[in-house]
Amino acid sequence: MKNIEISNVFSKIGEFLQIRGDASFKIRSYERAARVISDLTVDVSDLIETNKFQNIPGIGKTIESKTKEILETGTCDAYEKLKVEMGLDALELLDVQGVGGKTANRLYYDLEIKNVKQLEQAIQDGRLQGEKGFGKKTLQNITDSLQFINDNRGIRLISLVYVFVKNISNVLKECEFITRYNFTGEFRRREEVCRSLEIVIQCGMDKQSTKHSIIEILSEHKQQLALRIDDSQLTGKTPSHKPLYSFNFFIDNDFPVVIYLCEECEYETSLFLTTATTEHLNALPTDRHITINNTSDKSEFLKQTKNDTESEIYKKMGLAFIPPELRQFTDSIRLAAQNALPTLIELKDIRGDLHSHTEWSDGRNTMDEMVESAINQGLEYLGITDHSASSTVANGLDQKQLLSQIDHVRKLDKDKDGITLLAGSEVDIRPDGSLDFPDEILAQLDIVIASIHSQFNLSETAMTNRMIRAIENPFVMIIGHPTGRLLGSRPMYSINLEEVIIAAAENDTILEINASPSRLDLGPEYVRLAKEAGVRISINTDAHSKLQFEFRKFGINVARRSGLTKGDVINTYSLDKLRQELNINT
Repeated sequence: MKNIEISNVFSKIGEFLQIRGDASFKIRSYERAARVISDLTVDVSDLIETNKFQNIPGIGKTIESKTKEILETGTCDAYEKLKVEMGLDALELLDVQGVGGKTANRLYYDLEIKNVKQLEQAIQDGRLQGEKGFGKKTLQNITDSLQFINDNRGIRLISLVYVFVKNISNVLKECEFITRYNFTGEFRRREEVCRSLEIVIQCGMDKQSTKHSIIEILSEHKQQLALRIDDSQLTGKTPSHKPLYSFNFFIDNDFPVVIYLCEECEYETSLFLTTATTEHLNALPTDRHITINNTSDKSEFLKQTKNDTESEIYKKMGLAFIPPELRQFTDSIRLAAQNALPTLIELKDIRGDLHSHTEWSDGRNTMDEMVESAINQGLEYLGITDHSASSTVANGLDQKQLLSQIDHVRKLDKDKDGITLLAGSEVDIRPDGSLDFPDEILAQLDIVIASIHSQFNLSETAMTNRMIRAIENPFVMIIGHPTGRLLGSRPMYSINLEEVIIAAAENDTILEINASPSRLDLGPEYVRLAKEAGVRISINTDAHSKLQFEFRKFGINVARRSGLTKGDVINTYSLDKLRQELNINT
């Protein structure tokens, strides 16, 4: 069991207890344990073996006992009893916007609405009309949220899929009949969320024998993978990629994994076919001596590309090699035909992070700890940007506290070698577009990030004007997580991003790719528009703990899918160039 999987168990226990209406201190203990364990930089099992686990703040005897149980059995009795008592699908109630713990408790026990499906039916039947706390606007918000949940049902954040990839890789390495393999599809394109995980495997012997060997190895690790597999799932081919030989199984509560088996001569063609979206394949040239017919199977294409590499396949089509991240949108094909594809940004190009939080607001580490972690990550500069006063939930700083923090950052900067600290703030954008701090305070900061954290239900016009007014403030350098989305749980607020991008271009304001895996905001469709308009981008982790500086790779994924180069992203700049471009005082 990995730390993130143990953390998920405790997180779910806390959610069950919310719905059940247990004491708040008990709920918080599980929520805190989940956060602490997810942020650990070493395996929980190692800490337990060395008797160091219980010494960590937030980890008591009860949590340690349950953690040991999870490590030994893959679960814990308390969690299994809650699942039997309440049903795992009850937790979906908390995913609905407007439904918190108290409302979920009322729905579950008083109104006997025990999951999202029953909630949806109750709204359709009109059962909730007239119930206290369920006015017309609330019901509409819940209805919209239910639609969003249905549209996103079954997805997994790419950060979690990385864990699946690592776990499955460890298992496949034990199979002697596998020559080589690669993860393909959505994961290879590095999409923000995945609906399945696909793997191309080159067989070391015949496909049927390799399949049985893989199934046998997988079954030995059934508990580790939360695997579900039966004969009915192992027979059919996958229609979209005929004639590739495939079978599938399920992990982590019905998340599908599809395996394509092939011979050596088919390996790269199989990767080619399974990596691209249907839209990308449909847009490939049809006037070449090899083509793909998406209305039938691809047997002829496999014959025409036998033993070819992906680069050679693209070359036969008159195209430059298209990186996997660009095989969703179709304009990459036009650029490949013109030999004009961008040189995509890489993780090593990032030199600093301009958005991070410490214990001064809602971060989980001290400023010293965050700085040391940034140094260890190889960052050359770091923006300390704790929340402002309006973010009361995030323990935002008032003016006096911010001025004190600025002094603290300046002193710490002098004491630290190998990194430059920038004093900043993530300033709340109020509903009217004004900011939490007056200009005379903002003028003392190196970095000003303006973000929306509340009142998401304004009209599109009001929200757009709110954002544009912040952009027009001369002290605002960056707009943080511009759409406010939380992947799979909250849609972007109503806002005209085209107008926002135009305003950002006119005011030379930077838009953020927030690399937190639950956000990844802006998404590629808007980053591409921003690049076309000449708007610069900043890739920031929004780190709330020292471990989260590693989120940079998720932001890089978005940037590469958007076609960004090193020059499009300001935190690839040297410190001197950054100071010059952002007018930061030296």
